[in-house]
Amino acid sequence: MKEKSKNAAKTRREKENGEFYELAKLLPLPAAITSQLDKASIIRLTSSYLKMRAVFPEGLGDGWGETSSSCSLDSVAKDLGAHLLQTLDGFVFVIASDGKIIYISETASVHLGLSQVELTGNSIFEYVHPSDHDEMTTVLCLGKPPRHHFSHEFEIERSFFLRMKCVLAKRNAGLTCGGYKVIHCSGYLKLRQYVMDMALYESCYQTVGLVAVGHSLPPSGITEIKLHSNMFMFRASLDLKLIFLDMKVAELTGYEPQDLIEKTLYHHVHTCDVFHLRYAHHLLLVKGQVTTKYYRLLSKHGGWVWVQSYATIVHNSRSSRPHCIVSVNYVLTDVECKELQLSRDQIRTCKYMYQAFSLEHQRQARTKAVKMKNRIREAPYPEVSFLLDCFTKKGLFLHQFSMGFTLGKEGGASSFPCSAVYKCPPPTVGANLVNFAPGFFYHSSIPMCERPEVISFWPGTNHIY
Repeated sequence: MKEKSKNAAKTRREKENGEFYELAKLLPLPAAITSQLDKASIIRLTSSYLKMRAVFPEGLGDGWGETSSSCSLDSVAKDLGAHLLQTLDGFVFVIASDGKIIYISETASVHLGLSQVELTGNSIFEYVHPSDHDEMTTVLCLGKPPRHHFSHEFEIERSFFLRMKCVLAKRNAGLTCGGYKVIHCSGYLKLRQYVMDMALYESCYQTVGLVAVGHSLPPSGITEIKLHSNMFMFRASLDLKLIFLDMKVAELTGYEPQDLIEKTLYHHVHTCDVFHLRYAHHLLLVKGQVTTKYYRLLSKHGGWVWVQSYATIVHNSRSSRPHCIVSVNYVLTDVECKELQLSRDQIRTCKYMYQAFSLEHQRQARTKAVKMKNRIREAPYPEVSFLLDCFTKKGLFLHQFSMGFTLGKEGGASSFPCSAVYKCPPPTVGANLVNFAPGFFYHSSIPMCERPEVISFWPGTNHIY
């Protein structure tokens, strides 16, 4: 009887192991991995796979079940997806509403040192810093109900920072604190809408899962990053008061480093972006690393440039206390809205520039006036002796000239401009004579001639015709 029981138990175990082995082969994992799985791991991975199908009912390719004809992937797209995961500077993960990791890419081992099989099916809270549990719960919760959506499924964007457990060697782990590494996660919370029976227009929302990509922040060599033409770095105290800036800030923003030192970064940020910077500053003090959102940094002469910063807290090597903040900043645009002055520093700078321009303009005007005065003194018009030679009747000319000398005034009448070298009689009839240009005489009734050799006067007047 005992022998039969033993044989029956052995047969049952063999069948059970065979079923588990067949079930393991159905998992979308390499055979080298599935052959080493125990029963508990097979059950854990299988349940995660079934939950994954609830998030993506149409499947994720041949390895994740049958695909519909409408979304079938060709071989090129499949290969591209595999290469994207390999080249991604991070890892993809999907978390259920209860916090279970239902999928995570194998690239997580590069950043955390934890394998895909080890993480899948376990709770994310086991690998997150205890102080970040509340934040993780908030990310997975819907919060306030969204507005009514006509679509059956929709997504809500999520972006957050987590301190996750890292078991990599110190030389490969980057910046860690207490065995945890800061991971920047960005993705969306997938929701599904259900219409309740009790009311036609009343509906409820169920969290299907969180789909996100995790990125490691710049590694421990942040102070050794090569700065490109659109980058500059600064060192600041814990309250973001600037201590040091490299010289590239002058080329990108117009400010010299000495203009910004001993001032806080908040002083030079667009007012609408101060709240985002404050939130990033808070995360930095709590978690040690942060990537800011895009914000507008004011330029010296007006306007702003769009910037994104990667900031890290540097600790004192002796006391292990936070010492300062080191930030690498990427300037993403040229100066925008140069004509706008949004701070007193910009207004003061433009005022100084205007004053300097005015002084330079006045100096150039005075120099030009002196040159013009000297040019006038050089007598551009011919001397009187030349005019005497132009008349055949010199006696009549001398008589008319003497009358002009006594009756006329220097420079002639207002309609008869002359040089200061000689006097001319003021016109008494018609005012038709005009000294049009040096050496040219013009009368309204006769064509213009250049320095005529014989010049006559109108009868009974002093006017030349």
